[in-house]
Amino acid sequence: MSVSFGKAAYAKVIQRLIERIYHQSPLQDSIYEQAIKWFDEKDLRDQKATELEQQLFLFENRQQQCKKGDQAAVARNLKQAEEQHKTFSEEIEEARFQRYSELLSLCRDILSLCQGENFVDTNNASAKMLGTIQLICPTRRRHIARENQKARHLYKAVLSIRLLDRLLMDGLIDHPFILERYEAGKSVPYSDETEYHPYRDDIQIPVLMAAILQDIGRCHPICQGILKGADGSFDEFRELEAEERNTFLQTSYTETLNYVQDALTVGRYTGRSKEERDRFVQGEIEKRELIQLLLKQAVRPQDVLGSILRIPQIYTGMVLSTRSSYNYEDLPKAALALEKSAELGKLSKNSVAAFLRIVGMFPQGYGITYIPKDSDGNDMERYEYAIVTGLYPPDFRTPICRMVTYSLTYQASARGCIVSAENNLYFAQGRKKLEVVSEERLLDILRKLVYNFEERMASPLLPRCWHPDDYFLNQKNQNLWNKAVVSQN
Repeated sequence: MSVSFGKAAYAKVIQRLIERIYHQSPLQDSIYEQAIKWFDEKDLRDQKATELEQQLFLFENRQQQCKKGDQAAVARNLKQAEEQHKTFSEEIEEARFQRYSELLSLCRDILSLCQGENFVDTNNASAKMLGTIQLICPTRRRHIARENQKARHLYKAVLSIRLLDRLLMDGLIDHPFILERYEAGKSVPYSDETEYHPYRDDIQIPVLMAAILQDIGRCHPICQGILKGADGSFDEFRELEAEERNTFLQTSYTETLNYVQDALTVGRYTGRSKEERDRFVQGEIEKRELIQLLLKQAVRPQDVLGSILRIPQIYTGMVLSTRSSYNYEDLPKAALALEKSAELGKLSKNSVAAFLRIVGMFPQGYGITYIPKDSDGNDMERYEYAIVTGLYPPDFRTPICRMVTYSLTYQASARGCIVSAENNLYFAQGRKKLEVVSEERLLDILRKLVYNFEERMASPLLPRCWHPDDYFLNQKNQNLWNKAVVSQN
């Protein structure tokens, strides 16, 4: 399970993980491309299976009824029919196992990159993955919807296992299988080298699988027809009419469950012990049942178990939005929307509180504009740039960040800061502090900080945030998660 990557290559590794889930290539080897192919070929497969079964049934009947002189010929035909039926069944089963194995390998690689040996390391690794996903996705110009659509499955999956951890730590989950494996895992070292870990292998990986597969039903031809039209000419990211949306959601949900049941198998036991094999098979059945339960419960988000997938799904849908109304400045509203839904009873209040404790108000990788303090702790008459880089902020509105500029100059990310709401230009109280600064001085600050002329022309004099994606494209600016001294601003 061990995966070793160089720091400089980290963003490329995350891009590859995204592509393994959702991509369009001649190889058609991503999880979602495989699903489109599986759904498209289902009728032909079912037809062939029926024909082979009928052929087998026909020769079995003939063998019982034929004359003595015809028995040899019928027996040959029956044997051939049995071999064809067996070969076809084995091909189907092997394809199911291959799809499962690729999904399992993907989930193990995800865990290798977002799980540490302790709570702090795990959160740092998860923040790095979530922040990198946000930073490699475009926030302006074209292709926002398309790139966000590809990236959201991985983003949601990471949030789902972090929420699962939090709900377990808070004692909010009472599912016997999850609790038993969680407790059993406490006495086993958690590392890539540990061959079997009860919590990792039996709970976290099925949760990752469920999160990745949650929208797989959208690959069904009915859903694809609604999204893209019969000739593929529709904008798949447009707002659907109410009736279209209902059909889409119902079909996607049903076909997701069908895909898990029919397109995937379970792990295979390779040892020789009957007792071990029985235990292994039982474990595989329980993991499969957990995946199906999580997918079914996700449509009941008031339930804590349903929250594990549903809350990250809602949050990701806003942070990595595919809507035409996408506005980067509004990303912090995703957390506020979850709060509101919990207040209205649409989501579990305890689960939302647990989730927001992890993510805070500002998403990982978000560009923060803030007022720095001088050595005496006084506010300075300028603003600087930072990027959100830490989970579990000390307060909902105070993100853990990495400073990107210092004295209006871009620098290697050696300093961290916790930005107070009072000094964060996202909030009116922060912007109000700089209203005394002359327009000429604000224009000078803007000129020094913006990355390109296009951004300068579009930026207000007191920007609520900044777009760090261009900055992050430079490889030397990607080491935002190394250890740094953290100050309070």
